[in-house]
Amino acid sequence: MKRWTELRKRLLSLLMLMAAALLLTGCFGRSSSEEEAEGEEITETADPEEQEEMEGEYAGTVAAREAAADESPYYGIMYATILDINGSGNDSSTVYSFKDKSDPDNAWSVTGLEVGDIETELKAGLDVVILFHGDMLRDSENVQFLAILEDGEYELKRVAGVTTSNMMSTFTLETASGNEIQMIKDNCRIDSGALTRDSGEPVTVYYADGGEHGCYPLRVYKGE
Repeated sequence: MKRWTELRKRLLSLLMLMAAALLLTGCFGRSSSEEEAEGEEITETADPEEQEEMEGEYAGTVAAREAAADESPYYGIMYATILDINGSGNDSSTVYSFKDKSDPDNAWSVTGLEVGDIETELKAGLDVVILFHGDMLRDSENVQFLAILEDGEYELKRVAGVTTSNMMSTFTLETASGNEIQMIKDNCRIDSGALTRDSGEPVTVYYADGGEHGCYPLRVYKGE
């Protein structure tokens, strides 16, 4: 009888210890392996298409999704170095050779006529910023270079507003917040029906904001 009493006490003590262990597990949370498994699950829930698009874009490029009729909807900024100039300065037949700083193994050559807008004095060894249209990663042969600008930090932006002026080489638009932005529009792509009036015209613009270097549109869409 004494042995059974002692055994029963030991069993009761063991049950109490197991209950305490379960209670402590609930209070202090899950194991590190369970937390790691949950972290992996969160990572896997990211949108795969969005991730692929981010990884597959040329640095400094935005996709203008409204440009469905274009062969390529991409507009971008290239930071480059002039390698050589063959011809007289400011001549449309002058050939400019340059390399992309992010891809120095590849060199490009264009004439002044092909670029159209050169906003800085060019010479060999000079760092410049080049605005382009096209898919630099998948169809680089058909990329169009829109302008060669003074070296600096540029940021691609999109803005919608109403024009307050429209001249031969510039236009100004007012945004919904009341800010005015002046754009230097030489050689940018302008949709049919856009910028047809002196002012009061709604437009949407993709542009390179160079701060003190100015704002240069890459594409102007007719607004609603």
